[in-house]
Amino acid sequence: MTISMQLLQADAPVLMSIAKPILMFMALVAYMRYIAKFEFDARFYNMPILAINAILVAVGVLGFAAVILIPIFWVGYPLMLAMYGGTMFGYWKYRDARVPANRKFELFGQRLQNAMEARRTRSAERGASAFFMTLKGEKMPVPAKEDPKIAVYLAAEAATVEAMARRATRVDIQSNAQTVQTSMLIDGVRVRLDPVPVDVGTQMIDFLKTAASLDVADRRRRQVGECNVESGSGKHRLTLTALGSAGGQTLRIDFNRAKAVDRPMDDLGLLPPQLEALRTLEDTALRHGVFIISAPIGQGVSTTAYALLGRHDAYTCNLKTLEKEVLHRLEGVEHIQWDPNDAAHDFPEKLRSIVRKDPDAILCTDISDVGTAKQAATPGMKGSLIYVVIPSDSVQGAYAKWVELVGDPKAAAKCLAGISNQRLVRSVCPNCKVGFQPSPEQSKRLGIAAGKPIELFRQSGKVQVKNKIEDCPVCQGSGFFGQSGIFEVFLADDAARAALAEGDFRTAYARAIREQKMLQLQEAALYKVREGKTSFDEAARAFAKPAPAQTQGAPAGGAPAQGAPAMQGAPTQPSAKSPPASSGH
Repeated sequence: MTISMQLLQADAPVLMSIAKPILMFMALVAYMRYIAKFEFDARFYNMPILAINAILVAVGVLGFAAVILIPIFWVGYPLMLAMYGGTMFGYWKYRDARVPANRKFELFGQRLQNAMEARRTRSAERGASAFFMTLKGEKMPVPAKEDPKIAVYLAAEAATVEAMARRATRVDIQSNAQTVQTSMLIDGVRVRLDPVPVDVGTQMIDFLKTAASLDVADRRRRQVGECNVESGSGKHRLTLTALGSAGGQTLRIDFNRAKAVDRPMDDLGLLPPQLEALRTLEDTALRHGVFIISAPIGQGVSTTAYALLGRHDAYTCNLKTLEKEVLHRLEGVEHIQWDPNDAAHDFPEKLRSIVRKDPDAILCTDISDVGTAKQAATPGMKGSLIYVVIPSDSVQGAYAKWVELVGDPKAAAKCLAGISNQRLVRSVCPNCKVGFQPSPEQSKRLGIAAGKPIELFRQSGKVQVKNKIEDCPVCQGSGFFGQSGIFEVFLADDAARAALAEGDFRTAYARAIREQKMLQLQEAALYKVREGKTSFDEAARAFAKPAPAQTQGAPAGGAPAQGAPAMQGAPTQPSAKSPPASSGH
């Protein structure tokens, strides 16, 4: 009885006041309303609903009891509010740690801040011409106009979007202590852009590395990553290769690299007799030995290597590759990328393990390691057909390097199935090319009978729009559009291998020209000129020493001279071995 009287006396001030009970019940009703929503929310996200309900109800009862039992209302009531608020805050944090990011609770102020930030982002994106995204689809933020970082973003746009608009296949960014220089490859010709201040350029490299998920802090080690860029021309995949030295960083950007090297053999530029010669490698009886694919660096050797391997039927043949970097994956082919951190298998040992499994054909993209060439040569003409890649500017140079790597001229010759060498030449733009009649000297070089009318083409880069001469919109003033290969294909038979084993390359090579009607590299270039695929100037450029990079605004290939520059060693009468008029490439 005494306790009951004490409680009644303690409650009397509360019960006697009209405002205090209203405040109590308002807090309790609000709390019960929110925990009802919490129960629905907890069920939706499969959280422990019974335990959560028990805690929420218990806190509700304890909070109400605190006001009743504590004699001083302005002590018990704040304690009640603190218990209710603390419990809801605790559920908020517990719940947000277990739900997706876009489903987290947000305060009104935070929602307002996020809405304003989203509005600023949309405004900035409207002024951007490209968006950079990680492979996970995360968009890199676009700075606002007043943000100092906008200069970095615009520099990244210029290095990528402008390059793609000009049909560049690659961009190189080189930094040093004074400046950052950017250049791009358009149809195999390097064009320099205006230099970028070193602070902006360095941040641009870091921005692109971040988009490709590379380690920005590592400025020395070679890193390779990918990201996407979306612009008015569509979505493109960028492959970034970063490395550094004491002098600065270098960043190489390849656009849609896998697509660039994915070309069928019929589309490489091989002339019909050369296509027929290479197709003999698909014959089961001749599918043995080592075939060397050679070219100067940057002249399309990777594209040719994948095209040759892709000619074999992957559904009836066992095809494998051994690569230090896989540029493109062919359907049905087992691509094996060598791991330099694998202490148990170095590159030659990895090739040997592949050869032991006796696949039908193997592509080995690098034989520079000591012992790799020996492993490729070991099976001779009875094992798998092994395609190997050797950088070289001629068939003879490629074979000399092969002999050096194998270490034994007889072993190098015994397994040789053939050698190809190639260059890339630009194709004259079909929209602005200019026809002309060749001079007697040019006709003689092409094997055209004297007095026979024939139209050749040269690059222009200009078109007439009404009464005004303007840059061609197709080639953007360069006079060329796209590239095509010119090839030399040397197939080795038993007689050629016997001569090579004696160190007599000249005899084997001359015999191929005489008996196999082998087209030499410069003959193939002249045929491209004769067919109107390229120009005399471009054919000469393909065999000239590399020229200095052009400055911005200078078209790659200006107006040609009337006479064709001489090509050293070019044959004077290629017509005796002329391919059919319709070459199909």
